[in-house]
Amino acid sequence: MTATWNIIKYPMLTLLVVVEFFVIASFSSTPVEHSFMFWIVTVAGFEMFDQLNKEVEGE
Repeated sequence: MTATWNIIKYPMLTLLVVVEFFVIASFSSTPVEHSFMFWIVTVAGFEMFDQLNKEVEGE
């Protein structure tokens, strides 16, 4: 799981941020602020998942 996760982590994060931006830009009156907020939430979620994955792999 670790090797696979390390390979797909950043392309998956990039794809998620791009999709979020286009969805938010389509439906929001202030897309820049909302996309920045969701970008922060997405990156924080990925970092939390990565840290939890590292802890589980270390045991």
